[in-house]
Amino acid sequence: MRILTLTYLFAFVFIALANLHAQDSPVAVKGVIDLREYNFKADGPLDLKGEYEFYWNQMLNPAIEGDTGEMIYVEVPGSWYRLRKEYPEITRYGFATYRLILLLPERVSEVSFKIEDVLSASGYFLNGKALEYLGFPGVNKYQTVIKYSRPLVSGSVNNPEAELLIRVSNFDHRYSGIVGGIKMGMPDQMQNERQKDLFRGHFLIGAFLIIGIYFLGLYLIRSEHYRLYFSLLCLLMALRVVMILELPIIGALNLNGLTTARLDLLNIYFFAPFFTLMIRSIFPIDFPDWIFRIVIWISALFIAIVVVSPISLFSYTLPYFFIFFILVSLVFLYVVVLAWNRGRSHTPAFTFGLLILFAGTLNDMLNEIEAIDTVYIVQYTMFIYLLVYAYIFADKSNHLQKKAEKLAMEISQVRNNLENLVEERTTELQSMSKQLERQKRKLESTNRDLVEAMNARNRLFAIIGHDVRAPIGYTRQALEMILENREMSDKERDELLRMMASSSEITYNLLDNLLVWGRSQTGKLKVTPVKFKLKPLLDESLELVNIGLHEKNLKVEVYVSEDHYLDADRDQMFIVIRNLLSNAIKFTPDNGSIYISSKKQKGEVVISIRDTGIGIPKAIKEKLFDAKTNVSTGGTKGEKGSGLGLKICNEIIQSNQGWMKIDSESASGSTIMIGIKTGRK
Repeated sequence: MRILTLTYLFAFVFIALANLHAQDSPVAVKGVIDLREYNFKADGPLDLKGEYEFYWNQMLNPAIEGDTGEMIYVEVPGSWYRLRKEYPEITRYGFATYRLILLLPERVSEVSFKIEDVLSASGYFLNGKALEYLGFPGVNKYQTVIKYSRPLVSGSVNNPEAELLIRVSNFDHRYSGIVGGIKMGMPDQMQNERQKDLFRGHFLIGAFLIIGIYFLGLYLIRSEHYRLYFSLLCLLMALRVVMILELPIIGALNLNGLTTARLDLLNIYFFAPFFTLMIRSIFPIDFPDWIFRIVIWISALFIAIVVVSPISLFSYTLPYFFIFFILVSLVFLYVVVLAWNRGRSHTPAFTFGLLILFAGTLNDMLNEIEAIDTVYIVQYTMFIYLLVYAYIFADKSNHLQKKAEKLAMEISQVRNNLENLVEERTTELQSMSKQLERQKRKLESTNRDLVEAMNARNRLFAIIGHDVRAPIGYTRQALEMILENREMSDKERDELLRMMASSSEITYNLLDNLLVWGRSQTGKLKVTPVKFKLKPLLDESLELVNIGLHEKNLKVEVYVSEDHYLDADRDQMFIVIRNLLSNAIKFTPDNGSIYISSKKQKGEVVISIRDTGIGIPKAIKEKLFDAKTNVSTGGTKGEKGSGLGLKICNEIIQSNQGWMKIDSESASGSTIMIGIKTGRK
């Protein structure tokens, strides 16, 4: 029975760790990796290892050909700090650019990259196009934003020769550069590998959670402390799998780089005290008390350093913890072997499981300190350890069953109870599976909302950074000229003041639009309908844009009845009319005309604003109301816009239960009509 069980365990080891075999694949030589003869379909993805071009303290611009400087070659994966002996100017902290030329097979139009362990900030470019930013790589500590992730990104290629450019900045972490390496393959292959990893991860997480919760329940029923510590170890392993495989739950939490780094090390450091507590609770007589106290206090010291210190300090603790954990593991082996010699129950099987777990932990620790280059396997060895533990309990049950052969009736009753328990556990697992599926759908929805919010935020920052700063800059420059040039003529001063007034009007309109747009994006755009006259509202709007009309000498003809009332939010309709008039002025050349009219039809007031301007091309008109695109076109005198005006108008009109229509062609002027519920019959 024991030999058969051990055989199954070894078979599981070989199956689970089958992907550790060495791969005879092309490597980069002097910044070039030749993949023209490589068969991705047959051989699968490969690691982009070898010599990369390395530009120390340089941020190469991927959009500029020939933008290079002093260069050396560096081995990837690996920390650039390894070069310090040969190149003393290269320090642990700084920034650099990696460059690799990919010679691809024919008919390859798209490739995917899996990025592993760049423990700082980095940016990735393929043929000059940005693929991914992990944080923001800056040229100093204050510009750099760290982020730890292992994303899968894809990019298109137009010819067999492609350029992969990687910017890396590190001003905090112990490891500098591309530590984990980069894997490349076809998009479908990489997605398949990702799905397999996720499948294995979900399986292991489910196993750890189920066993951990099960043993926690056993502890609550019968307070045996080793069950509690074992259940906590299972929960720690579930978290470890989540972090190693970067399951979607991590992305949904949106953790910053510092928090991720702390969580990663805390997850590792908590294993030492919980293992110590579990071993001591199983073999209390064989575990020396003074060694137990030392291990617990040192473990608490490592955990405290990670919690309270900055990353520039606690990232250096890992090698020392590795040495400490090796010593602790030797203590564990000593205790188990001592218990074996003293004839404790099931110590051979427990020793075997502990050795397997120790081997996996040793492998992962050596990976963490860059002593070896393999994959993380502790989650698999921990699973084997759980099987060993299950074997111990099964063997004990078998032993008890043999002693109870004479009690056939009681054994039959116990068997029936066990069948009911299995059925209950199956029902619980099915219920848990449904719950996980619901949580998955909820997380996917949350992730989509987060992506939309991030896109909206980025658009807002871009508009503020460009369209708001520009007119304010013009106003500031004009003020400085007026203040510094006291002898300026009245004509010149009036011209500058008109420019300041125009810039202020542009800034005011843009900020007003941004406020409305922000409320619409957060669902806080509320409508307060009132009944009001259209004509006074139109007069106020014309007075506000009067400067623009005079600057271009535009003729405005108004055919709006005094008897036309609207039933809508007056402030919001003021924003709509002002935006439409500003657009008409913006796109109408000097000495042009603008015609404003209104009419009643079917319980609505239809307002029409027509201009003799440059019109709207068909390609742009189709994108004006698209929430995912931002179209901004310069006016006839180079006037800038944010691309939000018509979108905001459309959202406001819809919120007020109206409609909006654009009739325009390139070089033929534009007519914009809006229909709003009338306020009077």
